[in-house]
Amino acid sequence: VLCEATSQAPAPTEAHPPVARAASPRDSASTRESAAPSSSAHSELEDDLALYSAEDTLALATRHEEKVRTVPAIGSSFGRDQLRALGARTVADVLDVVPGLSVSRDVQGFHRTAIRGLRSDAEVLFLLNGHRLNNFFDGKALMNLPVENLERIEVIRGPGSALYGAGAFLGVVNIVTDRSEGVRMSASGGGFPQDGGGLALTTDGHLSAATTSGELRLYGDADVWHQNGDSKVIEHDSLDDESLTQGLRDVLVPAGHTRDNRFLVNVGGGASYNLGGAGTMGASVRFLTEKRGALLGLFDTVGEDSELRWNVLLADLTWERDLGGNVQLRARAAYDQQSTDRLFQLTPKGFRTGDGGDQLFPSGLREQTRVLVRTLAGTLDADVAVAQGNRLTLGLVAEQQMLARYDYETNYTLDGKLRPAFAVPEGVVDLTQLANGAATRRLTVGLSAQDQWTVIPALTLTFGVRLDATQLPTVDGAGVLNGSKFVPRINPRMGLVFSATDALVLKALYGRAFRAPTPQELVERIPDTTYNQGRFEGDPSLQPATVDTFELGVDLVQTAGDARVRLRGNVFLENFASPIVPVDTTGNIVPLENRELGVRVYGVEGEARLEASRRAAAWINASVSRAQDLELPSQSRLLTDVPQARFNAGVSMPIGDWVNFDVILRSGAERRNNSRSTLELIRRYKIPAYSLITAQLRTEPLMDHWEVALVAQNLFDHDFRDDVPRPDRVTGLLPREGVSGYLTVRARY
Repeated sequence: VLCEATSQAPAPTEAHPPVARAASPRDSASTRESAAPSSSAHSELEDDLALYSAEDTLALATRHEEKVRTVPAIGSSFGRDQLRALGARTVADVLDVVPGLSVSRDVQGFHRTAIRGLRSDAEVLFLLNGHRLNNFFDGKALMNLPVENLERIEVIRGPGSALYGAGAFLGVVNIVTDRSEGVRMSASGGGFPQDGGGLALTTDGHLSAATTSGELRLYGDADVWHQNGDSKVIEHDSLDDESLTQGLRDVLVPAGHTRDNRFLVNVGGGASYNLGGAGTMGASVRFLTEKRGALLGLFDTVGEDSELRWNVLLADLTWERDLGGNVQLRARAAYDQQSTDRLFQLTPKGFRTGDGGDQLFPSGLREQTRVLVRTLAGTLDADVAVAQGNRLTLGLVAEQQMLARYDYETNYTLDGKLRPAFAVPEGVVDLTQLANGAATRRLTVGLSAQDQWTVIPALTLTFGVRLDATQLPTVDGAGVLNGSKFVPRINPRMGLVFSATDALVLKALYGRAFRAPTPQELVERIPDTTYNQGRFEGDPSLQPATVDTFELGVDLVQTAGDARVRLRGNVFLENFASPIVPVDTTGNIVPLENRELGVRVYGVEGEARLEASRRAAAWINASVSRAQDLELPSQSRLLTDVPQARFNAGVSMPIGDWVNFDVILRSGAERRNNSRSTLELIRRYKIPAYSLITAQLRTEPLMDHWEVALVAQNLFDHDFRDDVPRPDRVTGLLPREGVSGYLTVRARY
């Protein structure tokens, strides 16, 4: 989605992680009873809805596992069975079928999630078993993980700061790994057919296991993914004239090809031990590493030798204890570290910036950015059963984030001459040393309280509030950093869930969220040269942005014999105050600013699902939204000329006793930009509407242990494209993945 109300940035704090475990005995009693919407503890409808149980579990909205239809949020959850039926291979595949969400890719190859028409890395909080994946420096998240070892993927649309603090702004996604008993393994092979013949091969393997011995429980999982990826032609880039003049390519030869190679390893494990009356202790650790090419390159130039590396370490210690059955305490200490090394090729090999001997670049002009960030966090929260049907949750969080390393180096000088080795360009400073690290070290302290009260069996009220004090830099009258201060933010949350009947649930919700600017947005400044155009410039005076969201939802379930029909719908209005927005006024360095009058987004989302049996189901969902920049004249406020609309549908049907056939459709409306600046008016873009088909054949369990699946994505090889920073330079926009096919074998013991 093209309209971006804010720029790239990180989520600075995560309050309390959602419960990433099976519900405790206490959860199944007081917790679930307090949230029960029906007039009886266990109605016939609950029996009829058993087919939905794998999909309907959601812990994000209240940090306790509850049914999606009764939680005080607009959410979705995909369990193992649904992940299989979708033919999904990665998290991005799943998110792209959630109503109100769309997943795009930028020219650097990052997957970016837009929620309700707005796209900003810092404003969608990604969690992996409760650990925040968003990088403190720029807000990007290493989220596109394989789904084979996942228990479920949970999504809430709308603000989540009342529970998770800053960064839970547009929505929250929690990825939960499979920790069930036994051993599970799978392997896949396939890829993309290439124009010149052959196959761009992708292979991946997955293993997970868990076992319990007495009071000790052990679990672990591992993913290995190797991908050559699709390769699409890029006809033109910003260096067309120079490349042709220097004879680096013929006029009939395209500027280059996309490069989507990837190698990923994801390994994690943990243990828990029941200490009896002293509670339960747990520990977990996870390491992720990725090495890949940039899809196109840096902004509007093809850089086929670009190389991006990303390492993530997540570790925590947890303790839980029940006190008398009415109070449950939880404590957690966490350490996270992320390092990125991004090497971009800016020009073709053999490129010249002049006639001098030191102006020939055999490997092309290149730049490299290395970043290391660390986070140390501690949380303490308590669930208190105040009365029958009333649960109070109290929480305290303290989190220290810091940019430990920042290096920006190039193999060229500012006047375009070759360096003997990579070095820091003139004028670039070490960000970690600015004003004693005021902009690159952030302490956050948060206090939260949430009461979930079932007033009568049909009515549940939720009241919550979180107070955050976030350390942000201060500037003098000249805009120079001179220290830091704590900025307070209050984030309330209210929800009303009314079960008019056992089958009909109504929701009315309000929430506020905030997000602080990232260190990149605050202080990163790259020298302005001919070969590094298109990035934004840091602004130390940026202030946090806030959003107020109002939502109305309805959930209706009807049964007829063995068939179940579920309808869901909601409308929303989001008002953003002081959003951090890059507005392109020069085509080169883009200034960032807080838009004083804000942005408004409104829309509607709906979904329907029919289940005729355990193996036969059909579903559809659709969403339409409009976004307005209120700081512009009325004729220019809309961020896109046409409404942003998405439509997704799927059907699963049995073929005999052992084979299932799945078809999934993902469709998006045409997108055209409106004009927020003179350059946008001059450089109009239009992304055509698209429809992508996924088809899959998969078996029922064979000999109780084995499954085989054959899936084809983008079955009809639709010409799928995404936006680029400068459509006047990369004239064909960004070509995305074509048809691909994979064979997967799974085993479970």
